[in-house]
Amino acid sequence: MAEYVATNENQNVKRGDARRRAIITAARSICLEKGFSKITVSDIADKAGMTRSLFYHYFEDKDSVANAVLDDVINEILTKLEQWNAARETGNVNKALDDIVLVLRSLIADESPFSNKMIQDGNAELYIKFIDRAADRIADYIAQTTVRDFEQMHGLPITNVHETFFTLIIGLISLIRSHPDVSDCTIKQVMAQTLHIESYIV
Repeated sequence: MAEYVATNENQNVKRGDARRRAIITAARSICLEKGFSKITVSDIADKAGMTRSLFYHYFEDKDSVANAVLDDVINEILTKLEQWNAARETGNVNKALDDIVLVLRSLIADESPFSNKMIQDGNAELYIKFIDRAADRIADYIAQTTVRDFEQMHGLPITNVHETFFTLIIGLISLIRSHPDVSDCTIKQVMAQTLHIESYIV
């Protein structure tokens, strides 16, 4: 009997996770079509194939779904950063910087339709929240992985690691979005200068 109850609970959890996922996917899809400010809970519920009351079982309101969508986009960004970090050649700082410039450009290109729709929709506040949250989480990830590896091999040439990376990430996003023709070499040099690792680049 206990095993049956546990199985039922597991199925309910999986079903709940799938429904929550469906709501987030639906909201993200509609956002790309017409922006968050024009979305209604009914739009999201219809797109997800459920009732409004079921929607409210998983999310308090439209704003809470917007937050979940932001996290969803940021999770995808972090997955790509994890792939970059896993592929790094230990000790080859120059190549890691070359590669992260390409990853950064790719990430900005991938998320641009999402960001642009928020801006065009007049939802600059949500865009700023997205960029700030993304920079925070990326800075946390880099501080706990790449920076620790670098510190073990070379020491740490900067202080205030999280704040430095947060500022660098925000600045690079703005630079690449507003000046897409900026050269990879310039981006790499800005990174190296900010992090005081110029001696590692060629």
